[in-house]
Amino acid sequence: MLRECYIAEVMRRRMQFIDDEATQSHIEKAAKWLTGNHKPGLLLHGTVGNGKTTLVRAIGSLIGVLYESVSALELADIAKNQPERFDYIKKAELLAIDDVGTEPSVVKVWGNEISPFVDTIYYRYDRQKFTIMTSNLSAEDLADKYGERIADRFTEMFDRIAFENYSYRK
Repeated sequence: MLRECYIAEVMRRRMQFIDDEATQSHIEKAAKWLTGNHKPGLLLHGTVGNGKTTLVRAIGSLIGVLYESVSALELADIAKNQPERFDYIKKAELLAIDDVGTEPSVVKVWGNEISPFVDTIYYRYDRQKFTIMTSNLSAEDLADKYGERIADRFTEMFDRIAFENYSYRK
């Protein structure tokens, strides 16, 4: 079923579904994460254009009602301008955060500096909430951007799927 949701997402974006080995592997690993004994988080990481966001959206289509999805950049903006909505998103049963690493590390709210992404991860880590993330950053780059404490929590909290294939946008 996840494969069918993935194909539908590709078609929705008016792209051609490419049934290559990499795509099959990514879908299979994500399906195992969804149905198996796993960590509460799933991190899809790798270079641009190779299906990470498409797979996250396919998962959202599959499980629908329990799912909140936001880009990391939107999360920062929501935290700054809509604190009640930010609190709701942070507490969602399953949260997908797309393009982690593109957001500002700190935003100012009424003169106070907050770190929306880091605050969200700490909250979700403490409560072992289901979280899916995509990023073009490597594990080392994530550690450099967010620090060793967050990187260490990523190790405990997230199963990882590496996307090392070429961009489908070419």
